[in-house]
Amino acid sequence: MTQTSSPHTSGLAGLSGVLSFGARIMTTLLLVIVAGMVAIMTAVAGLMLAAAALAMRFSQSRKMKAETVPSKGEAVTLDARPTPRGWTVE
Repeated sequence: MTQTSSPHTSGLAGLSGVLSFGARIMTTLLLVIVAGMVAIMTAVAGLMLAAAALAMRFSQSRKMKAETVPSKGEAVTLDARPTPRGWTVE
């Protein structure tokens, strides 16, 4: 014996399918939008970090030592500092 479905049940099944498909589309769009926002926030954070690094690089105080030439009677004092390869004398 074959059963026939009433027109009301097939309409509800169709509506359920449409709502399910719509929910999938909305979820996919939400995930894409969130991923885009995360990418943009990461890029902005990187640019801010780069700007801070450049600001720190160019705003360093440069201490210029005035080099004086010792006269004949004065002793010369050399400055030594440690480097990765050993000591450097200036």
